[in-house]
Amino acid sequence: MAPPAIEPATEARPAAPEIDIYAENARWMALAAERRFDEAIDLCRATIASPDTSFMASLFLGYAAAQTGRPADARPHLRTARKLNPSDYYANLLLANVESALGNRHEAIVYYMHCCGLPVDSVVEPFEAAMTLAKAQVDSADGNALSALFDELSARDRLPELLTLKFLFYWRRDADLARRLAHAADGKGETKPSFRRIRSVAAWTREEGQPYVRLGEPASIRLVAPTEDYAGDPQEKHVLASEPYIAEVRDATIVGNSSLVYLGDHDIVSDVLAHPQYGIQVSLDYDKTVLAQRSDALLLAPLPAPAHLAEGIMLSGLASNAYGHWFAEFLPKLRHFEKHPRFEELPIVVDADMPASHFDFLATLVRNPVHRLERGAALKVGCLHLAPTTTFFPVELFKDHTVPPEDQASWTAEAMRYIKEGVARSHALAPERTRRLFLSRKNSAWRILRNEGEIIEGLRDLGFETIFLEEYDFARQVRTFGEAEFIVAPNGSALNSLIFAATDVKTLILGQQNSFNWGGWLGPMLDLGFEPQFMEGEATESTSFKHSDYVVPADRVRAKVLAMLGS
Repeated sequence: MAPPAIEPATEARPAAPEIDIYAENARWMALAAERRFDEAIDLCRATIASPDTSFMASLFLGYAAAQTGRPADARPHLRTARKLNPSDYYANLLLANVESALGNRHEAIVYYMHCCGLPVDSVVEPFEAAMTLAKAQVDSADGNALSALFDELSARDRLPELLTLKFLFYWRRDADLARRLAHAADGKGETKPSFRRIRSVAAWTREEGQPYVRLGEPASIRLVAPTEDYAGDPQEKHVLASEPYIAEVRDATIVGNSSLVYLGDHDIVSDVLAHPQYGIQVSLDYDKTVLAQRSDALLLAPLPAPAHLAEGIMLSGLASNAYGHWFAEFLPKLRHFEKHPRFEELPIVVDADMPASHFDFLATLVRNPVHRLERGAALKVGCLHLAPTTTFFPVELFKDHTVPPEDQASWTAEAMRYIKEGVARSHALAPERTRRLFLSRKNSAWRILRNEGEIIEGLRDLGFETIFLEEYDFARQVRTFGEAEFIVAPNGSALNSLIFAATDVKTLILGQQNSFNWGGWLGPMLDLGFEPQFMEGEATESTSFKHSDYVVPADRVRAKVLAMLGS
């Protein structure tokens, strides 16, 4: 009989050291604070053998993935964290943020609402986030649930006044909003936010019996798609400009750097917001007077005490400090205002913080007195004179808008000719036009030609000089274009100044694949006798993003310039 097997002796092993999870979490967060997320994740996984059994590890891994732009990776970690600790505020909040980033609106709203029921100091962040997601469908199940939560939180005084007003506004609880606004002002003697309906100039003046004079029929605008071969294969269409008019509104209030006109106690006048087709797609995110916006009305910030002006022409407004808007949106209105029999004596209201060159441009065209309106300041005008933009001319559209390019801010040959001839009265073309110019956009904040330096270097031996128009006063800008034989430029508002050059100037415009509304610029320029050529590059971001940076091969640019020179 075989002897029994000898069992190996059991070796004593030291117990695994207990982990101080809070100290470890502090180490992970310290790395994350330095944006060293990959190191923090590796350290977390090395420390916690099974992160899905640890609330702190799951929460951190979800947080780190979300912070590095990976919501799909963050989601399972955060779901685990919430399962392990359902009442943790940050687990619910981070999961809601991730669901929102993934486009899961309902799930995000549910988690945001759950946050609002947890014992925390403030519920403003999750409630506002839920409101933002649900406001497009206030009558949905989510919208109704959020409305019930609002009533509960409001009764407990858990929401600040401004958030309360915004919710009532978005959910169209207008009677409640009106009572709230009236109560806010009782006995305090302070200005308060206002709830105002959107009206067009024509509708307001008609109903109030105030002057509105039509100045003829809308012009037909020639749109030509600015392709590289538009001359040989023109893609043309025509659209109508705005109806030309001049109007007068009584006892109006305007605010510096806003295009809105306050009338009476309950109305706001804006042709762009009241546009019958596209007004609901206009975003006022850049207008600091607007607290909340919906298709028919605005919730507006309290107005400061206004200064007073007996009478004036409105040439102030949102984005007037941007050259493209000043040139194409604001100055063309002057040709309408000039039809007024007392035009020359009427003061023109403009925004005080525009560049000095804008004021010089205005003074070149007209000699009227100027009233400068400071940013955010209010001005009460006894008789305010208004005129339309050349076309529907929004500063910004919502990201998901459906406005076709041909209906986004076009020009007319008549408007361009008005400016061209007005400037030519005091700035004649140079007798010799020999300069070759490259107009740099290096200092711009968007739509940057990424390889601009390479292109400049490739044109240097051909006699091209690089200029930065933003550094020039207005007279020098006009003189520079008037001296040009050849202009190469990335697309941008500086090219409006091409009208100050001779019509036979050689021009090569560089841009990304999509032309957006440049067809409404090219058509009128062709009508004036200019024949610019175009070269398409490749966008570095989405091709549907108007302000995307882009690249145009430098060798192609040089070859095209040589061909245009006949070399």
